[in-house]
Amino acid sequence: MNTDRRSGYSQNYAQDYSTTGPSAHAPNESAVRRPSRELLTGGNRDSQYNTSPRNQTFNAAENNDDPESGWNVYSDFNNAGPRYSSIKATTDGYQALPSPSVKLAAPPIGPPGTDAHNPVELVTVPALGAEWKAEELQAMSKKGKKEEKSYARGEKWKAWRRDQIGICGSWGTRKGIVWGLFIFICILGLVLVFTLPRTPGVYVDRSTPLVNTTLADDPGPKFGRFPATFTFNASLSMRIDTGGNFLPLKFNNLHAQIANLDTSQVIATGDLGPYTVPAKAYAEVLLPLSFNYTAANDTDTTWAAVYNACRNKNQFQDGIRPGIGLSIALYMDIAGLVTKPATSATISEAPCPFELPSTA
Repeated sequence: MNTDRRSGYSQNYAQDYSTTGPSAHAPNESAVRRPSRELLTGGNRDSQYNTSPRNQTFNAAENNDDPESGWNVYSDFNNAGPRYSSIKATTDGYQALPSPSVKLAAPPIGPPGTDAHNPVELVTVPALGAEWKAEELQAMSKKGKKEEKSYARGEKWKAWRRDQIGICGSWGTRKGIVWGLFIFICILGLVLVFTLPRTPGVYVDRSTPLVNTTLADDPGPKFGRFPATFTFNASLSMRIDTGGNFLPLKFNNLHAQIANLDTSQVIATGDLGPYTVPAKAYAEVLLPLSFNYTAANDTDTTWAAVYNACRNKNQFQDGIRPGIGLSIALYMDIAGLVTKPATSATISEAPCPFELPSTA
């Protein structure tokens, strides 16, 4: 039983086909219409393999003598073609290869036609030229990177001015910032209207600007002639108008300085200290004053004016004491205001708040 080397099929297939070309066998109409049971059940080794011995001999020379026969497409399958091998096929179609007893060494790795132990001669290749352009090298330098970043910032600034992008993505566009600033200014203005303190109006009582002190441990007034001195405590009566404030007005301090109206000599000072005035009020405030003055003798004009205003009224024929000419300056320190506003007032005839004994 011979097999074809290219197809691997047994030569026993020759008995199923004619040795002549396909032109000698016309298809039977009944066979075409009614296929055999083998074709319907499918092909396998048992149904198509003929186990009977083959007695027919094949002479390739006989088939090749006719030049007019041409090439036969069925030659590889009906054993009509040239005979390439006479190896007999096994019944199972598998032939195991013998395992070598000695392990073959792996061939040396290297280029074809060379020995792996000999050095390989390499072809000298000329060095490559510059792969980067001048502008690319410039862009990779530190100066180029700075210029690129500066250019990117400039483009972003131009895009922001055109209202194309925002500072934070779609937020912070020029139009949005303008509207945001407008709303912020409006809200800030409303807040300042209601919270910003305003300078109050200070009005000194002109009928009785000086009143007795409220100190519990007041030592009383003292006058001397040689040298000419006087020392006493009093209070400045005034009113503070906070009608323009929506919140209570807090004074860090209210300093007063009083001088003689005729001689401009300072005769009294005083501080109110921390003080809070209610909002929308016309509050009466008593600012404590300390009168203190020293002169060479009792002929001093400033000393004589204060002494005559505070003398006992029995020492005057009509019983009327003269008043004191005062120049009052007030310096306000208000919480919430950067500036320190000041105001002043003048009183030509201010009565003395107390009366000295007739023997003084």
